[in-house]
Amino acid sequence: MQVISLNQMKNLLLIAVCFVSAITFAQNKGTISGTLMDDDAINEPLVFAKVKVKETGAEVLSDDKGFFKLENLSEGTYTLVCSFVGYDSKAIKANIVNGKTSNVRLSLSASTISLDDLALTLASADNDTSTSNTSSVTQ
Repeated sequence: MQVISLNQMKNLLLIAVCFVSAITFAQNKGTISGTLMDDDAINEPLVFAKVKVKETGAEVLSDDKGFFKLENLSEGTYTLVCSFVGYDSKAIKANIVNGKTSNVRLSLSASTISLDDLALTLASADNDTSTSNTSSVTQ
């Protein structure tokens, strides 16, 4: 019968702890991936559109094909907020279950601004400029 020394026992215990923690860490981590498309341009990809996970604050940009990937997400439900300059932002829910990959496909539409809104914005900016010029002259 072979007797295990104290050093061998410590090494065996250390290896077992590392193995168990590696397996535990690897479980329940998932990925959300997908594509962002331009709804108005016959589903052309939106290049460098921002995808943000509301709950964690993590952000990624879509690539030249509109593809994005968020990795190492714990199991749960996440809100993805997708935005692109000149387009209406959209928020969608995605689930990570048992460390699997969740795939989403989302189309963003170009934002519209009415002429009345534009006129109000310009008038407001003009008013702010004239007010600041007047106040600097009177002081």
